[in-house]
Amino acid sequence: MTLNLLNTQPPPVDLGILVYVDHQPHALEEFGWLYKSLLFSGLFERARVIAVCHPQIAHALPEHPGVQVIPSEPYAHTHAEWAGYGYINSVANLCAPQVLEACQDTAYLLKTDCDTFVTRALGSFRPSGLCFGFGGYAYEEDVRRTLSAYSARYGFAHSGLHNVGASVLGPTVMVSQFLQTQMTFCTRLLQDAFADGPGTWPGWCKAVLTMYAGELALRATYPQQCSLGLLDHFPSGARTLASDVLHIHAWHTADYWSKHDDRAGKYAHMPREAIDPSTLGGYCHYLACASADEIAAQAGTRHARHPTQAPAGAPEINPLENEMNASHP
Repeated sequence: MTLNLLNTQPPPVDLGILVYVDHQPHALEEFGWLYKSLLFSGLFERARVIAVCHPQIAHALPEHPGVQVIPSEPYAHTHAEWAGYGYINSVANLCAPQVLEACQDTAYLLKTDCDTFVTRALGSFRPSGLCFGFGGYAYEEDVRRTLSAYSARYGFAHSGLHNVGASVLGPTVMVSQFLQTQMTFCTRLLQDAFADGPGTWPGWCKAVLTMYAGELALRATYPQQCSLGLLDHFPSGARTLASDVLHIHAWHTADYWSKHDDRAGKYAHMPREAIDPSTLGGYCHYLACASADEIAAQAGTRHARHPTQAPAGAPEINPLENEMNASHP
């Protein structure tokens, strides 16, 4: 038997990265972080981004063969019952039939938020079940009791698994079913749990309805085929970036690296060479401040155009709602 040691065919693209990019301040900047992390890590060799976005910003997303843009009107704009609740877009717009159809040629799917960073460790990671990060929506006892009660009401026992993160990675068929089920429970909870008011954070609160729905969806689909804590790591400057870190989330934090402190100019005194990308915080900091062209040149990959600023007229974000969603950025 003769081995073809000179085969230079690239590996197949088997990973889809599914995100919703809204018409909000910083949305394009944050999508740029995710995009640059794919360039830096070399993940475009196996991954394709499926960027579902507000139609008004579709033209501003990167022109790259690994980025598929699907314009989609925000679900919260087209469905009156969800008016004012933009978080539903990151579920409803991503589980639309045409979007899931676009994902079907991938073996694995990562559904995540724009303000995240992937790492080289994801290059060889191929899960058999669903992988999540940790959420922070169910630390109060009344929230856990209420979730268990709705779980029983909807016909399945609750084993006490709470604080399921917003990002999910797994075989595409499993992630697709999870997202569709999550949307089902978003609708049911809106009707059953919040008809009389939004509740109050950190207790039972409508602001994290999609997170509640995700927990119920996991219980209803693959409760014995899941792992928590593999995604959405904190961007800590004290932690070394190693093979157990697949994905980092730019959480609201007062520690280094903080996206809010970065935007406020609190790291402006740091020269580029002082940033240590071997830590989680330094990795995020470097990718946030370096240009896509710089990163592409360093990695030897193709880059055409990179979004750098939010479009004019983007609406303001409610800071109180963001604070309530420390696990729901």
